[in-house]
Amino acid sequence: MPPSDLFGSDGGFCESRLDMKIRHGPKIVGGTLKLTDNTAGNVKLDNKDGGLAPGQYVAFYQVDGSECFGGGVISERHWARFLLDREETEEDVLAT
Repeated sequence: MPPSDLFGSDGGFCESRLDMKIRHGPKIVGGTLKLTDNTAGNVKLDNKDGGLAPGQYVAFYQVDGSECFGGGVISERHWARFLLDREETEEDVLAT
């Protein structure tokens, strides 16, 4: 069962703190997940991970690691949006 804080009292989606395992490595990383609908969401990692790419899998765990809630695949569409957002942020930083 997913964490109850993924869903707001109004039925909308909320940002939830989770542990995540990305790719096939043993490392567990912290971050947040906010669902955008019943099949997709946005993930923010606490620390940068330079090895992410579309097609890689992520598994979502309760923060203490006691339960796996599910997983997903990094999509091309979301990856392209991430790269565009990152470029805009870098341009803003360089402009100031």
